[in-house]
Amino acid sequence: MISFVVCAVVLYPQAETSQEKKVVVTASPLKPEDVFDVPYSTDVVRRQEMEERLSRTLPELLKEIPGINVQKTSNGHGSPFIRGFTGFRNVFLIDGIRLNNSGFREGPNQYWNTVDSFLIDRLEVLRGPASVLYGSDAIGGVVYVHTRTIEKLPDAFAWSARTHFRYASAENSFTERQEVTLADPAGAFLGGVTVRDFNDVAGGRHTGEQPNTGYDEYDVDAKVVVPLAPKQTLVVAAQSARQDDVPRTHRTLFAKEWHGTAVGSDRRLDFDQERDLVYAQLTWDQVATFIDSMVLSLSVHRTFEDSLRVRSTGAQEFREFEIVTPGFFAKLGKDTAWGYVTFGLEYYRDAVKSDGFDRDAAGVQTDFERGEISDDTTVDLAGVYVQNEYELLKGLDVTAGVRYNYERIDAGVVDPSGFGGPSLTPFTETYTAVVGSLRLLYRASEHVNLIGGVSQGFRAPNLDDTTAVRLVLSGQTDFPNPDLDPERSINFEVGTRFRSGGLEAQCFAFYTVLDDFITRVPAPALGPSAFTKENVSEGWVKGVEVGASYRIDAAWSVRADVTWSIGNLDAVVGGQTEERPISKMNPATAHVGVRWQADPKGPWVEGVATAVRKQTRLSPSDLTDTQRIPPGGTPGFTVLSVRGGAPISAAATATVAVEDIGNRDYRFHGSGQNEPGTNFIAGVDVRF
Repeated sequence: MISFVVCAVVLYPQAETSQEKKVVVTASPLKPEDVFDVPYSTDVVRRQEMEERLSRTLPELLKEIPGINVQKTSNGHGSPFIRGFTGFRNVFLIDGIRLNNSGFREGPNQYWNTVDSFLIDRLEVLRGPASVLYGSDAIGGVVYVHTRTIEKLPDAFAWSARTHFRYASAENSFTERQEVTLADPAGAFLGGVTVRDFNDVAGGRHTGEQPNTGYDEYDVDAKVVVPLAPKQTLVVAAQSARQDDVPRTHRTLFAKEWHGTAVGSDRRLDFDQERDLVYAQLTWDQVATFIDSMVLSLSVHRTFEDSLRVRSTGAQEFREFEIVTPGFFAKLGKDTAWGYVTFGLEYYRDAVKSDGFDRDAAGVQTDFERGEISDDTTVDLAGVYVQNEYELLKGLDVTAGVRYNYERIDAGVVDPSGFGGPSLTPFTETYTAVVGSLRLLYRASEHVNLIGGVSQGFRAPNLDDTTAVRLVLSGQTDFPNPDLDPERSINFEVGTRFRSGGLEAQCFAFYTVLDDFITRVPAPALGPSAFTKENVSEGWVKGVEVGASYRIDAAWSVRADVTWSIGNLDAVVGGQTEERPISKMNPATAHVGVRWQADPKGPWVEGVATAVRKQTRLSPSDLTDTQRIPPGGTPGFTVLSVRGGAPISAAATATVAVEDIGNRDYRFHGSGQNEPGTNFIAGVDVRF
């Protein structure tokens, strides 16, 4: 099925040389490897690179990674697409703990935006299905965040502090970050506070100011690291995020027409978002003769959101839900005569509360027993897996794994009849899946690795699929369907990596087969604009990731990448099932970068060009999403940016950037507003 050979690069040429290792763990949780020897398509972004890019939010950290586009329904709702998939078809992990829960919505959503980018020490991306290691939802890919920590404790008490300021003109935003670290031989404390003030965004030369696009955000984090023994470390951490009044401007009368997009009629549509995570993790090396490494994790994750919609008539709709998720995982590793064996198990339990009310223009309020998803509901998610990495022949490494996954939904208050839907009683559904993965890596020479593999992915139906009553797109409403099966995929992949001197390249082509995909279909019996979800779709996605990066000399380096993917799914159109493009599939995208830095600790300058092709392959839902997608598709664009930095004292560094130098009007496909026009960004980082 794959008849092409491609190249994509994994090198962000900073002060290091191309021969220095970049550790990744997404492909092998207890046996970190140099990315050159990983049998997957992966990328690594480290803290220095994040700080230099001056990205506004975590999703925007990903926008220069090959194969990823970031859709923004609003300024506070960034949603990365990985190999054509977004939302609940990608997995996000924070120190191994799932951010995904049973309330995640289909398509682009805001949840990744609740993770403070200042938390991150290293960010890893694994493209393609990875359900053996990471369970349900890992169809498009996995993003694994390692939060900042302290690797080696000092011999005596020591402390450090950091103050960071960021200002952006077209974003009309201001960010302040304060951090402190206290450490001695007995342990360490790391803490931080982030305050973000985002005001109305100014678009390009024709769009100008985009009203009602600002919001506020507050983040707090703390971590304690305690060595229990020479090979044992206990980490206890807490994170908290708050976003206030994040608007979905495209559905309101404040939206601006762009290339024929429709302007919404709502007076207001705002979201509040909360996320809290507390966890304790024990890392233990050289555990016993039968276990080399072990990680144990206990966590409680809480997410909360509410939304307020004010229609053109003045009538109001308020919805909210809270999900509290205690979780546990264990990972055990052993180097044996038959290879390195990783065994893991995990369990998460969502406890869901949901409610809402409507208030008409006269002020008469109607309270509902449930909100957009079912109330008084629990969802259990459990999995067990084993993976073995071994050398089958000289130079030929084989990584094979298998996983069993279990999900159970106990939906309490599910009856949506108050919203005009069918009467439903409480229900219990169980979903199981067995998936496998086989990856090959052949060391053809010191400089070349050849890679091939087959990996399965799956996604168990969640509450958005089975119980949601939700307004989507332009005036369409989803209604529940408890009778669904898990989605499944199988991915075929070939590639190669090359590394020699100043050149480092990664080359991959993939073809993914989709089966039993859950698709929105018309439900005329419930109304002319009513939809429900069914397992009616089969389809495919194929793509290439192409690039090059080269360190010319000690000061100059260049990089470039091009990615392309297309995909089709069965869709119900006019009562008939037809093969149509996948919704909001990101178009071909290219980056070119040139960097100068003569001294690893001295000033640097980097220019980056981003080119995105026009997207005219539209799904049936894209064609009706007229408030976000212009008639005929989203126009392509090319934007140029320059950034640079320099130390201004022994303790302080200044970083500046000019984005969208040509003041272009543009948006990424499926987004609800335009990106900022010419954007002057200044950052100052002071460390004590």
